[in-house]
Amino acid sequence: MPKLEGSCYCGNITVRVETDTPASDMTPRACDCDFCSAHGAEWVSTPHAHLEIEIQNEAATNLYAQGSESARFWICAQCGVVPAVTCDMGDFRKGAVNKRAMLDRAAFKATQPASPKNLPKEEKRQRWDKFWIDRVTVKDCWDVGL
Repeated sequence: MPKLEGSCYCGNITVRVETDTPASDMTPRACDCDFCSAHGAEWVSTPHAHLEIEIQNEAATNLYAQGSESARFWICAQCGVVPAVTCDMGDFRKGAVNKRAMLDRAAFKATQPASPKNLPKEEKRQRWDKFWIDRVTVKDCWDVGL
């Protein structure tokens, strides 16, 4: 299974996606919420995949929940990059990666706008459940159930 890899700028937060879907078949989404807009995030996901988030320095990693407080953004406190976002769906953690943090950004399709900003919390979660990576693990990091 091919791996897509990326990280924050300093390498504190590394992301790896194992998927049968090539990057050239994935369309990044530019969320219209204030947080994603301010960070220039372009979220990439494919449902049947595995996302591994690896943390080098737990003390330099922030989890931030904004808006509906359903999603948790993985932010490097050292360099400020947001390489991943996750959300717990019952017993499962779903997620997406920021195209701008991926090593081969050019391999993805052109980014399309997405407008979840004004959706109710439950509709956001339904979208994420449908489109986000369905298996997420966090390596070498505390797991606080987020």
